[in-house]
Amino acid sequence: MTEVILDESPNNDHVDRLIEYAKQEKERLDALKKGGDGAVKEKKVDEWRTNPVIERLKHALIKGIIDYVDQDVEEARHLFARPLNVIEGPLMEGMGIVGDYFGSGKMFLPQVIQSARVMKKAVNYLVPFMEAERLAAGGAESTEI
Repeated sequence: MTEVILDESPNNDHVDRLIEYAKQEKERLDALKKGGDGAVKEKKVDEWRTNPVIERLKHALIKGIIDYVDQDVEEARHLFARPLNVIEGPLMEGMGIVGDYFGSGKMFLPQVIQSARVMKKAVNYLVPFMEAERLAAGGAESTEI
């Protein structure tokens, strides 16, 4: 806990470890509430992967799941006319939900940071496509993004 407060972690992964710990504790408490022994059972985490790509992107943002972002953004990119539409559509919708959850107290700062990391990775994946689109439209090459 002090690593998070003081921002002192050798690998700079203290926020990730705190979020993982919070998830495990929540699962343990949920199991206790249901009359179990508090042992966390292995669950299938990829059920949400069967949803349409728009829903998968929103889910990844809300839950802070970064593992499939590049794959899902690439799939979504083919559904929209422009790469920017992916950002303005499902990604911003997902971040809007994150903002609502944070505002209502259903989500806390470490979770919002995870969501922001997912958003950043998605946008970084789309930047080269947006740059190529701009150059194809006759724009000058940019030195900074």
